[in-house]
Amino acid sequence: MLPPWLQSRLASEPFTRFVAFTDEVARLLELPAAPPSERYQRAFQSARVWMVWRYKDGGASLFLDRPYGELRDGVWLRIEWHQSPDPETVAAMVRAYERGARRERRRRPSWLGRLFRRR
Repeated sequence: MLPPWLQSRLASEPFTRFVAFTDEVARLLELPAAPPSERYQRAFQSARVWMVWRYKDGGASLFLDRPYGELRDGVWLRIEWHQSPDPETVAAMVRAYERGARRERRRRPSWLGRLFRRR
């Protein structure tokens, strides 16, 4: 039996592929599925990373952002179905980005901590 994200890739409707793929990545990251009302843009949040998926013809784009980082911390990832992306690979990339956020947080104190140290 094929995994759900691969079965949907064989379906005629490309949107079905998008939903199944994003849900599979979220499942691998142990995040809850996006609400069914999110059709062309799906958002997932963890404590360290915000993910926003957008449907694109022939694939999807993913924007990763650190909720407490600076704007320059965001990363775009473009996925195209004809290249047979693997949800496990995308989930591993998100985990690596999360690890970077943890290191960054330890290295750079928060603005509140700096405020208290000045007094």
